[in-house]
Amino acid sequence: MANVSKRFWLLALVGFGVACLLLLGYLLWGEVLGLVPADAPPTQVLIALWDAYGQARAVAQAEAEDAQLVSASTQWQEVSEQALLVGANNWSFTFYSPASSNVLDIVVSGGAARVVNQTRVWVAPKALAEGAWQEGPRDVLLVFLAYGGSVFLDEHPQAIVDLHLAEGDEGNPVWSIVALDAGDRGLLALLVDAETRQVLSD
Repeated sequence: MANVSKRFWLLALVGFGVACLLLLGYLLWGEVLGLVPADAPPTQVLIALWDAYGQARAVAQAEAEDAQLVSASTQWQEVSEQALLVGANNWSFTFYSPASSNVLDIVVSGGAARVVNQTRVWVAPKALAEGAWQEGPRDVLLVFLAYGGSVFLDEHPQAIVDLHLAEGDEGNPVWSIVALDAGDRGLLALLVDAETRQVLSD
């Protein structure tokens, strides 16, 4: 009986090992061999703001050659301080075409940019001039963390962090960072000058 038990467990371990190898092979080579469905969701990869902007601008100008950038934004859910600084895996952009008076909303995600909405407007939005914001939001996020963001994220691990770039009231590009915990309605908001990194309001 003892020999039968030992043999059973030996066969079970060998079978488990073979199953693990097959699973690993499926994960590593499944897509190459055509085993993974073609419509499987794409792997999320980080993308820098400037790279995402380049993709979005190309798509916008294919729709309207005179398209101008109005705003850029991204969002994290249940993010840690470290993950926030690593970067974003998607960006949303708004462009405006003076010739057609159309606003184009473009999303960059999964290595591709696409127009998700196009609307005619009667009041032209302010275009966003090129400047220091092109370097990305990392320094601004460090300011946010230093102004209570780090403590807020520690105390609200379920929080959503929204980052938005647009022209401010004074005609300068401004980053707004809003962290919100829908569970207890905890909120932290910060407005930072994109050029000087100066906190405008908190």
